[in-house]
Amino acid sequence: MVDKIKLILDRTILGVTSLFTFVLVAGALWQVTSRYVLGAPSTVTGELLRFLLVWTAILGATYAFGTNQHLAITFLKEKFKGKSRLSIRIINDLIILAFAILIMFKGGIEVVSITMSQTTPILNIPMGYVYSILPISGILIVIYKLLLLKEYQQEMQQREEV
Repeated sequence: MVDKIKLILDRTILGVTSLFTFVLVAGALWQVTSRYVLGAPSTVTGELLRFLLVWTAILGATYAFGTNQHLAITFLKEKFKGKSRLSIRIINDLIILAFAILIMFKGGIEVVSITMSQTTPILNIPMGYVYSILPISGILIVIYKLLLLKEYQQEMQQREEV
């Protein structure tokens, strides 16, 4: 069950970020074409690309956290074996979980609510929509880490049975 949920999350995030990346490339090509060939740069495209880049980067980081491919300092973890190594991994993931809940989700909700009254200069959309990726990614990281902690629990039970 854990693997199935994780697979659905992985595919969804990769699909969305792939779509955003395609739009970024197409938008950048249009931006260059409109600026240098047509002589009239598209202002809408520039602002949209900035916001999509933020969304793509944060969703990519969310995927990295979910698959444990994020940047990590592993020298401490590598010094331990067995249960000690698993304990270090659990502590690390609990710290990430706390960060995702307190900073990304709770802080992200506050940023979104504060900036909903501010609009972007060109697209005229609330800035809260741009910042809404923070609580969304926070929730996704929480789900990923809870699934990973469940896997650790199963791993510990298997070790005790042996």
